[in-house]
Amino acid sequence: MKRNIVILSAVLFAACSKSNNNPMSSSTVSFKNNVQPIFTNNCALSGCHAGSIPQEGQNLSAGQAFNNIVNVQSIEVPSFFRVKPSYSDSSYLYMKISGDPRIAAGTVRMPKGGTLQPNDIQTIKDWIDQGAQDN
Repeated sequence: MKRNIVILSAVLFAACSKSNNNPMSSSTVSFKNNVQPIFTNNCALSGCHAGSIPQEGQNLSAGQAFNNIVNVQSIEVPSFFRVKPSYSDSSYLYMKISGDPRIAAGTVRMPKGGTLQPNDIQTIKDWIDQGAQDN
């Protein structure tokens, strides 16, 4: 009986300690500390998603971004929300930054003229999948 418990414990420990290539997936992603800096550095720029007339009415500036994306219908493709909490695969913002082929025809991958780093895309995906909290 003790031997079975030891074996079971070893199996559970091995399963739980497997390496994960994405360090963000196991920890909570903060909108303020993790996501907003990505927007600020790559999207909330003059002529893009900032200022008094942001592209597609989507202001991604600090203090504006959350209310402009979460549960807000996309202007470009109204059948999607910009961010649908817990569902990155059907969130238009994630589709635009990841180059999702479902929306690629006739649209431009964001950010315009470049791409985000893979870890930044993963951070946004994780934040959405964790419920897109204003944290």
